[in-house]
Amino acid sequence: MGLFDVLRGERKPQRPNLDQLFAMTTAEMTLRINLELEPLPVSGVCFRPVDMSAFKQTMRELDQLLDEGGGPDATVTRQEKDDHGFQWILIEDPQFEDLVTATHHVNQTLQDNGFGEQLLCSMFAFESAEGETVYLVYGYKRGTFYPFVPSGDQSRDNTAEMRLGESLKGELPIEAELERWYPLWGHPVAVD
Repeated sequence: MGLFDVLRGERKPQRPNLDQLFAMTTAEMTLRINLELEPLPVSGVCFRPVDMSAFKQTMRELDQLLDEGGGPDATVTRQEKDDHGFQWILIEDPQFEDLVTATHHVNQTLQDNGFGEQLLCSMFAFESAEGETVYLVYGYKRGTFYPFVPSGDQSRDNTAEMRLGESLKGELPIEAELERWYPLWGHPVAVD
């Protein structure tokens, strides 16, 4: 958005830089070695569902594209709704780099087909050395990541989140405004 847009009172939403998702692959070593977080073979893309034929066709095409390839190490996807009615595309792949690439592909396809405004976030799961599940969330509106560390039913470990956020600043674009580190209760991103 330029100065003249501001003076005229026009606000153009900034498109998220979906290529930021690829920063996850470069951050993988820091996550594994320095932070002792092991990537889990699952991610999720959350969006507001749309009831229109073009969106349904996009979802069918996306399913077909991601299911191509077959084999034991193929990317597997499924759709699920969360407790709040948001739609998720859950992606499973044992290779972290392939998981990140498939997650980016889902986002890019939705955006390219005119549904970028529906995108809410992407979520990657990790397991800590203590066996806890830790998440890194990419928020589309801001184009930044933040950690989410649930510590029980509707509670979260703010200290661990702050420590992770600080440790990852050099690797990922971390959301600077802590009030935007939204808890994602009731999400379906889990390893079965």
